[in-house]
Amino acid sequence: MYMNESVSVKQDYVMIMHNPLTEEYTHLIYHVLDISHINGKQVVNIQENNELKRISVPYSRFLYLIQTKLLTKLK
Repeated sequence: MYMNESVSVKQDYVMIMHNPLTEEYTHLIYHVLDISHINGKQVVNIQENNELKRISVPYSRFLYLIQTKLLTKLK
């Protein structure tokens, strides 16, 4: 059994999507709450546009979105 731990992040990220047919842009704001280690797996807990529900995604997927610049940290 692994110890469960969590690191608070509290950082906002934005995802901007472009529709080339209409030349419209849309954006989503994600608030990263924390990165948790649960039973040996890393997950990132996220809130979308200040909604009450949480989305949990694998850390590897979150990292991929950052590295490919699909998700960008708000300053």
